[in-house]
Amino acid sequence: MSLLLLCCLRTFVLISTRPPLPPPCARNESEGYIGADASWVRLKKAIQYKTVSLAPHDYDKQELGDFVRYLKQAFPGVFRSPHVRHDIINKYSLLISVHGKNATLKPYMLLSHMDVVPVVQSEWKWDGFGAKESADGQRVYGRGAVDNKGQLMAVLEAINFMLSKGDQPVRSFFIGFGHDEEVGGEDGALQIAKELRRRGYNQLEFILDEGLMLIEGLMPGLKFPIAGIGVSEKGSLSLNISVRSEGGHSSLPPSQSSIGILSAAISRLEANPHPFIFDDLTANFVERISLDLPFPLNVVCSNIWLFKPLIRIALSKGLTKSMVHTTTAITMIHGGVKSNVIPPSAWAIVNHRIHPSQTIKQIIDRDIAVINDHRVKVEAVNGFSFEAHPISPHNPKYDWPFQVLEKSVRQIHPTAVPLPMTLIANTDTRHYLNFTKHVFRHNPVTLHAKEVSMIHGRDEYISRSGFESAINFFYHLILNVDSNVNSNVPHKHSTEL
Repeated sequence: MSLLLLCCLRTFVLISTRPPLPPPCARNESEGYIGADASWVRLKKAIQYKTVSLAPHDYDKQELGDFVRYLKQAFPGVFRSPHVRHDIINKYSLLISVHGKNATLKPYMLLSHMDVVPVVQSEWKWDGFGAKESADGQRVYGRGAVDNKGQLMAVLEAINFMLSKGDQPVRSFFIGFGHDEEVGGEDGALQIAKELRRRGYNQLEFILDEGLMLIEGLMPGLKFPIAGIGVSEKGSLSLNISVRSEGGHSSLPPSQSSIGILSAAISRLEANPHPFIFDDLTANFVERISLDLPFPLNVVCSNIWLFKPLIRIALSKGLTKSMVHTTTAITMIHGGVKSNVIPPSAWAIVNHRIHPSQTIKQIIDRDIAVINDHRVKVEAVNGFSFEAHPISPHNPKYDWPFQVLEKSVRQIHPTAVPLPMTLIANTDTRHYLNFTKHVFRHNPVTLHAKEVSMIHGRDEYISRSGFESAINFFYHLILNVDSNVNSNVPHKHSTEL
């Protein structure tokens, strides 16, 4: 009984010391963007551009050029504003500078990307670039709807809305739209970063790129969406594991062929996944989610010291499973040239997404130890490996860049819970890590956990309400950043006045 009372007391203390939540945004022009048919039409048009990237330096240049010209034509209020400068970087990427009233303040940066992955049309119900609307007009289907033209267009719509009201931000900010994020960003984001340094901008206040969304059904028992804010990003490591052996005729097979040796190595890797890592970020995630959970889940999550085994089981299922350990995926395999020939060699590609607490060297060393076979060669694939990103400061009481993100999410999505998390995918942010320690990854679109697979999958869509909420999020973010610099323009809602 005393142990239960201690747990309940700790839960009560955590909840009672929680900062007050901001009131939600009312959908009226005095408090935010209210939606417009023109914005929806512009998004549908953007989705129709086939800005596909296939491989590094291999993307549809004609479509990208046409898309950039479309953006300039669709948003004259942005591109012709005296407060805005825009530059085309390396032929297809865009660097937009929005000049604030106070040039002494360090600028921040919003990122998105113009390119998309290919469409396997036979798997889609609709034309992958047709921007087909649902029967009720509340959804639009097409590649890039979520990843990442929806976010890109939401940023432009937010700025367009702000400028149309005759407003100018206090703090300057940059917008970077790369054109090859899906294949590494070497021609786009990297060149934008170089241009910023050429202009003398070596430090930014914070950076926000695409990333974690608002996910419903993320974990069992959750009755509210989780608004993940990526404060780190997993590293990536592609390994070529190969075997060479004696070939020959299939009528005289060896005791173990190159394919057999390779298969055994792959089997060992899959049978021995990397361990669960309960680091400080995971503990922070669990403890902060406890503030919004009902009894008794809030008691469990606010007392990690006692319930860690139960929490580990919960986190090891569903979408959160990839957050808490380095993942292993066999993505390619090759061996054999003819049905009656023993192959002299075989190889496979193993892709790891590396947990922020681990390094590339640690992963390679462990794989070699797990395979435990001198006949198997393990080597990194050049150009496809990079370390996990540093963890950005995310204390909701002291780190104001995270504060304004959290506040902006709650104003637009009052039932959502913003939480610091690790992004399991990769973004263009790796080209900007030296500009600031405050690097965040968030896409303000709501999806159910079952719908996440449509990203890079089939029948990708965005809802009209979700798109309008994303516009409102970026508009509020700009206002909240400015209200944080004692600018005499605090963004308050009617319920706060």
